Amino acid sequence: MRLLEPLLPSISTIHTRLQQAHSVQWLIGGSCGLLMHNVDIGRTPRDLDIYIDLKDVHTVHKLLQPYAIDKPEYSETPIYASMLSHYHIDGHVVEVVGDFKVKALGSLYQVEVNYLFENYYYPASNAAWDVPVMPLAHEFLFNMLRNRPDRYVPILRTMQEHPDKHMQALNDLMNRNQWGHEFHVMLNELLDWKR
Repeated sequence: MRLLEPLLPSISTIHTRLQQAHSVQWLIGGSCGLLMHNVDIGRTPRDLDIYIDLKDVHTVHKLLQPYAIDKPEYSETPIYASMLSHYHIDGHVVEVVGDFKVKALGSLYQVEVNYLFENYYYPASNAAWDVPVMPLAHEFLFNMLRNRPDRYVPILRTMQEHPDKHMQALNDLMNRNQWGHEFHVMLNELLDWKR
């Protein structure tokens, strides 16, 4: 929790402002989300990543407008596609990622925030308020797709400590997305190695 302390005011401000729109569902991801799941990343996060669906992009931007650095714009790289916007909140940069898609290892993965929120909502157990955090299954798949073993190995270790909490989400996300042969080979090797 100590590593998260500098970001707590920013998270509190976001939580308070986004509560004004009851229809908006959002999830904290990235290094902050991992720390909230007690996955040790060994450093204080540099920024805060918030994930939302496309339908909520303009509502969230309006609610966070006083802190806006830019406005939501479509961003595409060889691997990622999303509607991105940035905010400076309580001394930290916050990146809001809408309609996030990842294309790598012959796979296409779409982040469905509302679906994850409704089915795999895990509020951070170590926060003072009920903060919605991205499920570890997402973080595991995302970090595999971007070839970050420094992240996906400790994530998988944490998931396997509590399989009843995490493995159904992993199976579900596998079924809801498209995964290439290269990804399956990598996943099977990793799961065999961790058994």
